[in-house]
Order: sequence, then C-alpha cells, then structure tokens
Amino acid sequence: MTISNDVQKSSPGVLVELFDLDATAIGGEVQHFIKGTKDSQPVTWKGNIYIPLDLESDGFEMNAQGSLPRPTLRVSHVNTAFIGMVEECDDLIGATLTRWRTFSRYLDTAPEADSNAHFAPDIYRVDQLTEQNKLYVEWELAAAMDHEGRKLPGRQILRDVCTHRYRVWNGSSFDYSKATCPYTASTYFDHAGVSTADPAKDRCGKRLSDCELRFPGEPLPTRAFPGVGRLRP
Repeated sequence: MTISNDVQKSSPGVLVELFDLDATAIGGEVQHFIKGTKDSQPVTWKGNIYIPLDLESDGFEMNAQGSLPRPTLRVSHVNTAFIGMVEECDDLIGATLTRWRTFSRYLDTAPEADSNAHFAPDIYRVDQLTEQNKLYVEWELAAAMDHEGRKLPGRQILRDVCTHRYRVWNGSSFDYSKATCPYTASTYFDHAGVSTADPAKDRCGKRLSDCELRFPGEPLPTRAFPGVGRLRP
C-alpha cells in the first residue's frame, strides 16, 4: 500500500489519529472522533465524519517485554454529548475502540484521498474506568484478545470462507458502521463475483477470489485460512 512507502520518506506528512468507538453492544452507538478542540473542524475519512474531541491517549506502543499494551484514553468533560453517552452506557465498559493512523493528505477531502492508505488498526476494549473528576474521565483499555481465560484461536478456522463483515448499501450510500472488511472502492461485484454498476448489488461471496477482485495486486485482508490443509479421517 502507499503508506508503507511514505514512512521511508524524510517528510512523510502530518500523521493523524482517528478513533471509532463502537458502543452498540452495550446499548450505545458508534462515535467517530479525532483529537481537537471546540474550534477545530471535523474531518471526513472512509465516509465517516470525525468530530474533534478534547482528549489524550497514550500507551499504544508495544513494550520491550512483549506483553500486550494497556493504553489509556482521557476525555475532557467539555464534550457534554460524549459524557452523556458515558453516563447512559455504564461508563462505556465493554465498548470497542479502534484507533486508525493515516496521513492528512489521505483524508476524504484531500487531493490524494485514499481510505485504504492507513497503518494496521489498533483494536481495544474499554476495560475499566480509572479516574473521573471535574476535568476529565479516564479509561484503561485492553487489547481485543487480552481476556483472562481466553483460548487461541479466538475464532473458527475456516479454509475457504472469510468472516469479515462487508459494507451494506442503505439506499443512498454504504454503511460502514459494522463493517470489518477494509474495502471502500467504487468498483462493485455481486455475490457470484460478477462486475456490476449497481452499488445495491454489491455483495461479497466470502471466497478468496472475491478478495482478489477487490484488492488486485495488494495484500489480501481475507480472514479465511487458505493454507490450512483438510484433515482426512
């Protein structure tokens, strides 16, 4: 991808962090936000509007011991709408936070807009509320796979079927709120892998060939395990 070449440049550009907070599993909604102040302007990426939020985050980097990081997220009380959701959804415990990193020139409104140009997302679960005072609320995050007693692999190993959730056409645009597949291009294929000009017919057949159609010449994001051999009794 383009971004892998950017990091080798002496001036790769302005790196931006964008956050998706999915609280649907605990009775909330999906929020998209970026670090900023009340005077900052929203940005658009992957078709989503990211609202400036007065926040601080740290601890996402892996440490030398190889243990999974447990980052912290600190949000100011200035944003009353966000704090309201915190109170309604049991302090957001159990919500999923995804951190995206890309360069500003790849945002939707930029001349080089490219929603596929980004570093691997960091996916975390809101694990516990660590501090709340008059100024801010702070949480500790846990990696999505960092659960006590969890066994690996955490999902069923399927040789020929991808388990990504694909985007959904809502009649006027694509809904990415629950999608895990990173495909966002405007080339459409139906369930059988046949090219179509109608976005309403855009479906993924979950096969490796469907992934190859959508990501020609690129690393495939499939969640299938094509290298797994079939066992014979």
